[in-house]
Amino acid sequence: MVFLNMSCHRKGLKIITVLLLLFPMIFLLHCTQRPADDTARSGQMSIAVDRQFEDIIGSEVTMFSSYYPDAHISLMAVSSNKSLKLLLNHQVRAALIGGEPEVAEDSLLAALKSPLRREPIARDAMICIVNVVNPAKQISLEEIKDLFIGKGKSGMIPLVTADDLRLHSFLATKTGGKRSDLRAWACSSDEELMNRVSADKKAVGLLFRSSFNMVSQNKKRSDSVRILPVAKEGSASLPTQQNIFDGSYPLVTTVYYVYYPGDALAAGFGAWLGSEGQKAFERSDLAPFKLVERTITLK
Repeated sequence: MVFLNMSCHRKGLKIITVLLLLFPMIFLLHCTQRPADDTARSGQMSIAVDRQFEDIIGSEVTMFSSYYPDAHISLMAVSSNKSLKLLLNHQVRAALIGGEPEVAEDSLLAALKSPLRREPIARDAMICIVNVVNPAKQISLEEIKDLFIGKGKSGMIPLVTADDLRLHSFLATKTGGKRSDLRAWACSSDEELMNRVSADKKAVGLLFRSSFNMVSQNKKRSDSVRILPVAKEGSASLPTQQNIFDGSYPLVTTVYYVYYPGDALAAGFGAWLGSEGQKAFERSDLAPFKLVERTITLK
């Protein structure tokens, strides 16, 4: 394991360096033409997705293509620090991200002559997991903050996945701190994080609920860990789909679909995710972003 010091990320010099490296990509974006024969229901395109969403969005793509067989959409599942970069350098035509863009990403988005469209389509949540023999019954936001800035209970081991930068930023925002204040042991993957928690009663892991459910397909591993209810100014709640949707769980994040205005197929699939696709999110590990309208016919 390698100790992760969050202060080594997103320093001012690094942000400037990223901007200088990616500004040439902005120029190339305006020189690239969309396929002339694409429509909102036909054509070919690739979408970059934060890796925990691969199965969920794969199901959405399958349903979309069953309605519109002339639409051929492929997915590139990557770590959260790569999804928007692939869109910005035009390796894909849309991206699906869990949480808000990073500071450097926001600077780049603001610099574009034609700003990207960012549509909220679903809700996810950050969860706290421990070994089944850990005596903790719940955890508060303040306790999470103390644990992940190095002031928590002695002997407890905080864990995060090293390259899940959106989770790091979300943690800092929700605990009222800065990324430079955060301290945790860095796991190379969500799988490694789950393995560490399942083997160590002192380990405490943070990850997104969608990531947890994806890794939990290995039932043996998931049986040895449990999710802690999280409390904020009152009773604690678990990250059930209903609690995520209505906001009673305190660590909810938004899932966004991002694309370029004027891209017909990208816009068409985005419209699907925001309407018919909400029904699929109801049956997934995510919560829909809005209530699905249903028509009841009385006879």
